[in-house]
Amino acid sequence: MPYPLIRLAIGRANGVAHYGVMFGSAESLTACATHSPDLAPISDRTAHQTCQSCTRALLVLMTPPHFGELDARPAAGAGRSAAAHRPIPGHLLGYCGKTLDSRRATGRRACANCAHLTKTLDALRRRAGELVLPAAEPCHSDDSLLWTLHGAGRPAFGHRRNGATGQTYCGERQPTVPAPGAYECPGCMRLWAEEETFRQMYTLPEIRAHAAAWDPDAHGAFEDRAWALEPGDRYTISGCDEAHHVVAASRHRYDSRVDLVVYLPGEDRIADARVHGDRLLGIQRPFATGTATVLPAPQREA
Repeated sequence: MPYPLIRLAIGRANGVAHYGVMFGSAESLTACATHSPDLAPISDRTAHQTCQSCTRALLVLMTPPHFGELDARPAAGAGRSAAAHRPIPGHLLGYCGKTLDSRRATGRRACANCAHLTKTLDALRRRAGELVLPAAEPCHSDDSLLWTLHGAGRPAFGHRRNGATGQTYCGERQPTVPAPGAYECPGCMRLWAEEETFRQMYTLPEIRAHAAAWDPDAHGAFEDRAWALEPGDRYTISGCDEAHHVVAASRHRYDSRVDLVVYLPGEDRIADARVHGDRLLGIQRPFATGTATVLPAPQREA
C-alpha cells in the first residue's frame, strides 16, 4: 500500500514541521530521521516553519532531473578538487544545502552531509515503498491563482502576485502559500485588471514578435541557476516542455525564489512564475556586443 508523504509536527499550531509518513496511528518516519512519539499529522496551512532538511528532501523527491545532470559538483567558489556534493535533481543545490558550481567535481572526498540525507531518504523509501507525493508547484502559474500569508487562516483574503516586483498588487507582505478558493483582495483585483489590460495591449504583441524573431545562432547557450536570469533571456526548465521568454525578473535577498513575468510561445500568453533561485536552467542570452561572452549572474537584491 502506498503511503502519502505528509506534514508532521509535535505542536498543532506552530513549531517545526517535517515531511514523512505515518505507519498506523502512532509510528512515524520523517525524511530527516527526526524521531519523536509525539509527531502527528498537521494541515498544509499552519504557522509552522518547515525543517530545512525535509524541504531539501521534498525537492529531491519531486523535481525531475535536468538534462545531462551531473552526479557530483563542487561547492560554488571551491576548486574542482574540493569535496564532491550530490546535487538535488534540477538544482545547483546540494543535498546538504550548499550552493553548487555548474562544473563536475573531481575530488574523491564526498560531502558527509549529502551522504547523510541520501541515507535517510533511502531508508524512507525502503520502509514506505511507493510514496504518494504532494502536488508539484507549476513552473508558471495560471491567471486565477491567489496567494496568502504563511499560516493564515481560512477566512484570509487571497492576493495576486506581481511577477515584475515580487510583491502583491495591493502592497501586502509577500504571501507564499497558494490560497485556492479564498476571497480575492479587492485592491489586488482592481490593480491586476489594469496591469492585465496593459499586458494584453502592449506587452504581449511586443514579446510575441521578439520570440518569433528568436535566432539561436545569435545567442549564447549556457546552464546556470535562476538567479542569473535577466529580461530578454530564454530558458528551459526540467519538467516543462515549454520555452520561457523572460519579460521581467525580481529578486529579493531573503526570498529563496525568483519572481518572473514570462511569455509562453506554445500557449501564446504572458504568465507569472516563481522559480527556486538555485534551480538549474538551460539559458539562452544574446551575445554581448562583439563577443560571445555571457554576462555574469546578478547579485541578490535587497
